[in-house]
Amino acid sequence: MSFNKKLTVNASGKINLYLNVRKNCRTDGFHEIKSIMQSISLSDELHFEVTPRTPYGLRRKDNGSSNINGNGNGNGITITCNNIDIPLNEKNLVHKAALLMLENNNLKEKYDIKINIDKTIPVGAGLAGGSTNAAATLIALDKIFNLDTSCERLLELGNEVGSDVPFCITGGTALVEGKGEKISKLPDLPFYWVVLASNGKKFLSGDVYDKFDLIGRERNSIHDKLVSDLTGRKFDDFFSKLDNDLERVVTVEDKMIILLKEKALALGAFAAQMTGSGPTVFAFCPDLKVAKEVYKGLEELSNKIFLSYTTPGSLSFV
Repeated sequence: MSFNKKLTVNASGKINLYLNVRKNCRTDGFHEIKSIMQSISLSDELHFEVTPRTPYGLRRKDNGSSNINGNGNGNGITITCNNIDIPLNEKNLVHKAALLMLENNNLKEKYDIKINIDKTIPVGAGLAGGSTNAAATLIALDKIFNLDTSCERLLELGNEVGSDVPFCITGGTALVEGKGEKISKLPDLPFYWVVLASNGKKFLSGDVYDKFDLIGRERNSIHDKLVSDLTGRKFDDFFSKLDNDLERVVTVEDKMIILLKEKALALGAFAAQMTGSGPTVFAFCPDLKVAKEVYKGLEELSNKIFLSYTTPGSLSFV
């Protein structure tokens, strides 16, 4: 098999413009959602290097040195990262995605794979940082090994890795249903500046959904109205309907989310909301001048601020 040995991929985060959640009624433990997701420019950069294994299954020795954290294991997958909060073993969705591609294409134990993750997307912030890294891994290994995997199959593999991975493969603007595996592409949002603010807290998605089961309130979904507004380019109506069922659960213990939203709106943002399971708040701004003012103002409340913008895709090759 011929293949490209090295590849670099930019993997964008996402925000939930709308998120409707049903209480746990699935046999697999996941929740039914209806969400409108949007890719943003805030991204991680992943570097892939694939090397054929030497005869007799011996792994090539790496004589280089590095001051970043790394981990190797017996299946030939080595992950390094500049963020100490990132697991470098089987718990990382990148590892799960890489192993899945190897196993599904009869490549396991034939190649060593080195993956370096240059993290910018905050961890545990509701921005799908781990999921977009996993999506990048599926796409990168498909290209490196010239597998020509169909989009449908890649989405199936992504769904095995994590609920947000299928969207991160397609990116752009989309209606996401089921537990995250049903993707319906929507017309892309126009370009908007988006300020992201997080108070530094980390929330495990599973814990937030469990809390929703206990204290959350189910609401009738209005995703069809938002889709109609988006398709008809009625953006004022669209942005007036943004909502996130999980926000009302998270703000019970994290009031900073409310303060960030209120300040962003007071400084000129025309829409502000928590994304995913939080705690990151996004603020849509009409122009760069307002975005800079919102950015500066939120710095007084948050230790993690990013100036971002909407993008029509999630993954790109460097």
